[in-house]
Amino acid sequence: MNKEHLKYILIILIPVALSAYTHLWNLLGFPSFHIDEAHYLRRAMLVLNGTGPQESAANGYPRTYDQPYFGQLFVGGILGLTGYPDSISPGVDINSIKTLHLVPRILMGLLAIVDTFILFKIVERRYSITLALIAAIFFAIMPSTWLFRRVYLETILMPFLLTSIFLALYVKEPKNGISPNEKSRYSISKYVLILLSGIFLGLAIYTKIPVITMIPLVGTLVFFYSGKNLRSLGIWLIPVISIPLLWPLYSIVVSQTDLWAYWVLWQVERDRPLSISLANFFSLDPLLVSMGVAGLVFTIIKKDYFPLLWVFPFLIFSYFVGWVQYFHLMLIFPAFCISSAILVGSIQRFIAKYSQVLSYTIVGSVMVFGIVSTTTLITLDVNSDYFKLYTAIAEKIPQANQENEKITLIGSHWWVWDSYWISQYILHKPYAWIDPHLDPKFKDKILTDKVLIVADPIFIDSLSRKINSDNLRQIRNLYNESTVIGTFTDNVTSQTKAYYPYNTLPIMIWNENHPTGKIIIKSNY
Repeated sequence: MNKEHLKYILIILIPVALSAYTHLWNLLGFPSFHIDEAHYLRRAMLVLNGTGPQESAANGYPRTYDQPYFGQLFVGGILGLTGYPDSISPGVDINSIKTLHLVPRILMGLLAIVDTFILFKIVERRYSITLALIAAIFFAIMPSTWLFRRVYLETILMPFLLTSIFLALYVKEPKNGISPNEKSRYSISKYVLILLSGIFLGLAIYTKIPVITMIPLVGTLVFFYSGKNLRSLGIWLIPVISIPLLWPLYSIVVSQTDLWAYWVLWQVERDRPLSISLANFFSLDPLLVSMGVAGLVFTIIKKDYFPLLWVFPFLIFSYFVGWVQYFHLMLIFPAFCISSAILVGSIQRFIAKYSQVLSYTIVGSVMVFGIVSTTTLITLDVNSDYFKLYTAIAEKIPQANQENEKITLIGSHWWVWDSYWISQYILHKPYAWIDPHLDPKFKDKILTDKVLIVADPIFIDSLSRKINSDNLRQIRNLYNESTVIGTFTDNVTSQTKAYYPYNTLPIMIWNENHPTGKIIIKSNY
């Protein structure tokens, strides 16, 4: 290995090592566990248990067709290869509960490291090794990168999306005249690259439908880099379209097209406009978003539309859909890293004409800000009491074979679902569940003598309201007649917001003045 190869490897290792730190350090402490993680892990457990990727109301959750299948197939398959959960000998103790949460998050961290490497190669191929280094470091260290620590569909699909873009870029011969398609034992046919790019994008769309907004970006690369060859574009489109069609095709086979249409429409009928999520995303990472937007304008001026094609179709789609969470914007986070790198790189080159020291100081200051801010976040512990809460719930739920010991768990879906996938599918401790906030017609659903109530501050507030409702009165009576078996601190929930766990603004909320609440577990047995 010569010095040039060694230098190149060391350059790549810098962002990869930083990414390993920011995405694998203290996974159990930060961030708090989001309800969507519980949904995706529950579905992965269905795959592990051999019941298939399609959820049904019989599994305890009525939203049968709200997402495609590849997310749970991928997570379930990878976890299955590790022997999870049997390989960790799960039990009803806090260490087991922690480990059961840790393993999926390690997988997400490893995917983020892969993302960092692929992003480096994308920018290197499209621009230069210098911009590749800057963009990959931004991806690794800027504050909003903590979102990739959670088990989100965006985290799962990102390596497939980036790989699709990477392969499309390699369809074109490099400027130095060395073709990746030269006839040698190491060559890869142009059409193989195109087909693989389509397969990876198809898998990404099969994970989450909004990835269709990346078709203009990757399709443009394939079309122009193949010499404006319509045949090449057609080959690429075949897997891009056919793989995601497996989702509605299944509903046709099992005669559930009405359910499929209902839940697809339900996804877009909810109300959370793009503007709110953009504001939240800006609050998460104001420096990167500011640089990213400025970088987009700069690239447009330079007539470089690569980052724009990544961001603009997604934002248009999100605007018309009308339901956008801040973490949905993870899809455009790599594009912001690229446009920021282009902007910072251009500023650095301009200033270097007058002062090399000052040019590197500016770049270094941005990176120091990123690593310090992210370190401040990822070293927090916001989950310790949650693990105690989940353990207490698991301990009080009887085994499935104890027919006379069945219970009903009453509580908000924010807390209950995270214990459900562990209790139901790993510890084999099923229970009936009622959320008074989501299911107002629950009066006749309490069919067990024994009830466990998980009461967070918002739940208790609802019980204190003077509403003449038979349902609410029944819950209030059960609550008053039950005994407290555990009290836990909720150090994430804001009592001033009717939304929890309220961790959209991580830099702002963990301070001495942030309100905290108590989560009380009550039992009538």
